[in-house]
Amino acid sequence: MTESTVHGDELQSLVGLLEKLRPLLAGGRLDNVVDLLSLLSDVVDIADNALVEKLAGVFEGLVTVGWEGGTALKMAHSELQLNPPPANFRAAYALLKHPDTLLGIMLLLRTLQIIGRRTQDSALPPSLQDEPSN
Repeated sequence: MTESTVHGDELQSLVGLLEKLRPLLAGGRLDNVVDLLSLLSDVVDIADNALVEKLAGVFEGLVTVGWEGGTALKMAHSELQLNPPPANFRAAYALLKHPDTLLGIMLLLRTLQIIGRRTQDSALPPSLQDEPSN
């Protein structure tokens, strides 16, 4: 093979690539791909071990919450299938008096309290809020 045929083959493959990219270039969609690659490059530059460990911890926490919630739901469903209690207020009240139920309700209410506080703390100052309609 001569050098000119090697360059000719390379040019042919480049022409084929440019033909495939032409619709993306014409529609400006290739800009989105370039922006995404730039963002990915920036994230790789910024990410250090501490950030990766922190993100891994957050991911692990989310997976744990999902796993525990799914397990609790499966257990409750199995218990109801095997031994269905009567559906009345007395059975619901007995369940509410159980210490484990109270602990779960307290956890849920405390979580909602924290979410409410954080929502209130992150609210816009009154000067930046929309004017109330009269």
